[in-house]
Amino acid sequence: MSAPPVSIEDFNAALKEIGERYSKLKIDDQFVLWFLRAFITESEETALHAVSGGARDKGIDALLIDDDFKTVFIVQGKYHSTLGEKSEKRADVISFAEVIHQLADPDEKTFSEYVESVEPLVKKQLKLARERIHKRDYQVKMYFVTLGKVSEGIQKDADTLAMKSDSKDLNFEVIHARRLMLIFKDYLDGVAPPIPTLDLEMEASPSVTVNSVSQRYDGGNNIESWVFSMSGDKVAGLYTLAGIRLFARNIRGFLGESTAINKGMIATLKTEPDRFFYYNNGITLLCDEAIKKSHKGRDILHVSNPQVINGQQTTRTLANNIDLARKASVLVKVIQVTRDETKPQHQFDSLVSRIVAGTNWQNSIRPSDLMANDRIQIELERSLRKLGYGYLRKRQKKSEARAIFGAKHYRWIKKEEFAQI
Repeated sequence: MSAPPVSIEDFNAALKEIGERYSKLKIDDQFVLWFLRAFITESEETALHAVSGGARDKGIDALLIDDDFKTVFIVQGKYHSTLGEKSEKRADVISFAEVIHQLADPDEKTFSEYVESVEPLVKKQLKLARERIHKRDYQVKMYFVTLGKVSEGIQKDADTLAMKSDSKDLNFEVIHARRLMLIFKDYLDGVAPPIPTLDLEMEASPSVTVNSVSQRYDGGNNIESWVFSMSGDKVAGLYTLAGIRLFARNIRGFLGESTAINKGMIATLKTEPDRFFYYNNGITLLCDEAIKKSHKGRDILHVSNPQVINGQQTTRTLANNIDLARKASVLVKVIQVTRDETKPQHQFDSLVSRIVAGTNWQNSIRPSDLMANDRIQIELERSLRKLGYGYLRKRQKKSEARAIFGAKHYRWIKKEEFAQI
């Protein structure tokens, strides 16, 4: 089932809900808080602490330091009540791009002069960020986020300016209205925050010869696909790195190792790991973009915004048996569906729904499973959580649900039980 299109009214309704909970935040800060939650962190509390909006903030509306991923996130947000109508000023975008020069400049005196007039909270965060960048080699991701529009010329100039800094690993990105609506749609669909990128390392070993990778381009549907094999431990590593977010578009959670299929996988890993490739259906990933490249003698498919839409049981079973997984090979299919920001998303939604439903048949599917990612189900989960209920919209183990919902005590209710009520 395709989800309905989203509008600026839908987006403002989401901000209103944030404003009801954080009434002291101005609308601009509510906008930035939403972006942090939708695109950068799963924790709303972490996002709230990162919001820094003020009169003396050097254009930095949020600064978040993620020590797990060794990344400094810096955000400037521009809220508008209309969508894609307001043009952003060149000076605002360029001055934001210049922030990285101050953080990356090795001259401590220059930096001290730069932060001298900055409000205390932002100054503290900037000093912590600078320490991470210079002494711990943290990467920097900067986002200029707007509900308006930014000309291509301004975007190019700001990107060029940012890249001239001394930062070793920097990503500067302008997210304008059309792109932001795609992020908002993913947020409503439960894919928030997304996984920016993953590297899929293609199999290569003394005992296995891979002559080429199957690459297919469908010009009629503008879909490109790759088929190749990966070693089991590399597949397991995707979950280790990305976590449960990797399966947000999947219609089920992890069913545990007690199901017949998952028991069979473990048995194969123990007794015939060299035949795992032949007995298992493999995994299917959906992504926005895929680029094949080589690095230090390894062939890699670099994928953006990846989602495992079939193969969660395989991936999780391999991750839970990592020593055995090293001896196995896994069939991998990657489907790149480029989303055109200027076109309606119903075709993308329909395609994803059909792929998910059509490829998830190794463990039995119930009709209710196919509705697990419906937007209404996702909103029910979020709303009931605020009331102290853990709403189980996906079929999964209770321990899995507890890990997703966090340490707070919830009263659990399955979607079938909720429907009966």
